[in-house]
Amino acid sequence: MTQTYVPRETAVVGNMQASVPAAASIGADSQNLTVQGVVRQFGSTRALDRIDLTVQVGELLTILGPSGSGKTTLLKIIAGFEYPDDGVVLLGDKDITSVPPAKRDIGMVFQNYALFPHMTVAENIAFPLQMRKVSKSECRDRVQNALNVIDMAGYGDRLPKQLSGGQQQRVALARAVVFRPKLLLLDEPFGALDRKLREQMQLEVCRLQRRLGLTAIFVTHDQEEALVMSDRIAVMEAGKIAQIGTPESVYRRPVNRFVAGFIGESNLFEAQMLDGNRATIAGGISVRLPVSQVPADRNIGVLLRPELAKRLGPDDRADTTLTGKVQEIIFLGESVKYRVRLDEGMEVIVRWPCHAMEAGLQPNDRITIGWNQDDVHVIDWN
Repeated sequence: MTQTYVPRETAVVGNMQASVPAAASIGADSQNLTVQGVVRQFGSTRALDRIDLTVQVGELLTILGPSGSGKTTLLKIIAGFEYPDDGVVLLGDKDITSVPPAKRDIGMVFQNYALFPHMTVAENIAFPLQMRKVSKSECRDRVQNALNVIDMAGYGDRLPKQLSGGQQQRVALARAVVFRPKLLLLDEPFGALDRKLREQMQLEVCRLQRRLGLTAIFVTHDQEEALVMSDRIAVMEAGKIAQIGTPESVYRRPVNRFVAGFIGESNLFEAQMLDGNRATIAGGISVRLPVSQVPADRNIGVLLRPELAKRLGPDDRADTTLTGKVQEIIFLGESVKYRVRLDEGMEVIVRWPCHAMEAGLQPNDRITIGWNQDDVHVIDWN
């Protein structure tokens, strides 16, 4: 029996005030997705290299990676727009590897909305129902429920050109879920929106996805977007999944150099082991390590997140202590970033909340900073 994924809590924002009955009437007949050993080759380039992935019922999983990492190719194979050279794709217990896109019962939301400009909002939402020969009365009820869910009950007669970008994206989302898909795919759907609207839509889509119990895959290259929206993140590198886990685990415990550098801002150094819980980085700086994280007989890297640094006074102590000169101060609104050149020659970045901004700290001022042992993360450098 398939178990429904129980996602983490997500903040409720925006004006989407759909009732539970309306949402339930749209509710997806979601199923889990399984990708097994999928390979896709383009000439001499292996775009996907033996991908294994499972998405649970009701889960929102984000595929995150830079351009060329294979995330879009993987999404196309799941949707049916590409076929793998090897491997299988299962939706529930059904093998859909060779099934045409229109017969996969998968909803899709694109960056460019893909609404029909000559159709009204209601007609756009109704289109997938009409293609499935749903009766007029049921179609009308489902469309109205969908408009209620996206808080656009009075917009059914408008044309797409009469809507804002955020409203068009909501209509595209309603059209993608109104026929009760078994899986929802979102291909960088907020790329055309401004930052404020994009952030609002991120949380509204999360809320709707959880309310409807949708199994969803979200593709993006935006790490912040992935951290905000996901139950789990699959980070892709060169056609492989480098790491998969919760947003917190991927951010705090990256498994290799690529993930550590791609997710969040980092101070990352190659290190030489001294003993069981101490290593040195460039310039002979000693770093105390969490013993449980040290891999045996491997080249290691040391990750120091900027926001975990502490400014140290003359009487303060930390497990790892660095001293240098402030090179640059960057005001970011909610936080302030400092670029510090250490006495040993390399640079580190530290970042503190704006309310904790150090009074009088200026470029060329000397500063001592430190990290506690538990805030140091060790990665495999191979």
